[in-house]
Amino acid sequence: MLRRYETIFIVRADLQSDEASSLVDRYAGIIGGMDGTIVEVDNWGKRRLAYPIEKMREGVYVRIDFVAQDTVVTEVERNFKIDENILRFQTVKLSDKVDMEAIRQEIADALKRKEEQKKEAERRVEEAKKREEEQKEEQKEEARKKEEEQKEEEQKEDERKEDEQKEDEQKEEAISEPANEEVEVSESPDSQDAKTDEEGAQETSPVETDEERAKEE
Repeated sequence: MLRRYETIFIVRADLQSDEASSLVDRYAGIIGGMDGTIVEVDNWGKRRLAYPIEKMREGVYVRIDFVAQDTVVTEVERNFKIDENILRFQTVKLSDKVDMEAIRQEIADALKRKEEQKKEAERRVEEAKKREEEQKEEQKEEARKKEEEQKEEEQKEDERKEDEQKEDEQKEEAISEPANEEVEVSESPDSQDAKTDEEGAQETSPVETDEERAKEE
């Protein structure tokens, strides 16, 4: 008699992702190989354990929802017990009566839902990449603007220093330039009169007057 079951098992967290996936496929294959029907497989990922198991504090939780006979459950659990990569497992019976038509519709809905989730995840990844690229472009643009502003500031500073240097050179030229123009000293009227008197005095000196008198006598 077909019944619906749910099995949750914990895989060692130190397994590689491909090894864990192969392990899940193996148990799904056991169910399918014994004429069971997989409704849904959920990998809940790595989670912290409620208490340490074999010195491990984390494990990968997996849930398999399936329809099968009770002999399938017995075989799956037998393999769980001898598999060192399985830390814990638990199987719960969900229903004694199974409507396979409803099950097939549920499987189709689950596949559709997973496909939508996959597309949504891909869309989010693309959006994240796009945002990252936009941020990089913005950062490049900001860096370019800062570089241009820095160049402008450096150019202004160079021009300012050049102007200051020109001013200093002009000042130095003005200080060191020799006086090419001679300064003309004009004689005042008093000095001209004094010069005339001196010349007159020389013309009528006492020596010359005595000589002239001796000649006249």
